[in-house]
Amino acid sequence: MEGQERVHKVVSLVDVAPTILDLTGIPRPKSYQGRTMLGSTPQMALFFTDYSLGLLGLRDERWKFIYEIGSGRTELFDMDRDPGEMVNLAAEREPRASWYGTVVRSWPEAQKSYLAQTAIR
Repeated sequence: MEGQERVHKVVSLVDVAPTILDLTGIPRPKSYQGRTMLGSTPQMALFFTDYSLGLLGLRDERWKFIYEIGSGRTELFDMDRDPGEMVNLAAEREPRASWYGTVVRSWPEAQKSYLAQTAIR
């Protein structure tokens, strides 16, 4: 279809509302966690699977990191070179995998803290 463009950015569902507000010129409430998709600043997106799988992860530009809660196993993929997620680079890129692991493991507690703060207001 004419007029459509595919943009290779990492975004999350929490970015939809801020993007719509940005398009309409309405200021984003401070309580929103997402950011507009129209900006040029690279973003990191955190995600989780359904609780039965126990997986947390993130996307950061070309990288996808997956953390298995039960075992502590990690996987790191270069999505530009390996979109099928066949080659786990976690051992080869240990500093990056370690830092991503720290970010992902701290995310649930950060969400609890954020929710507690917004409930008080």
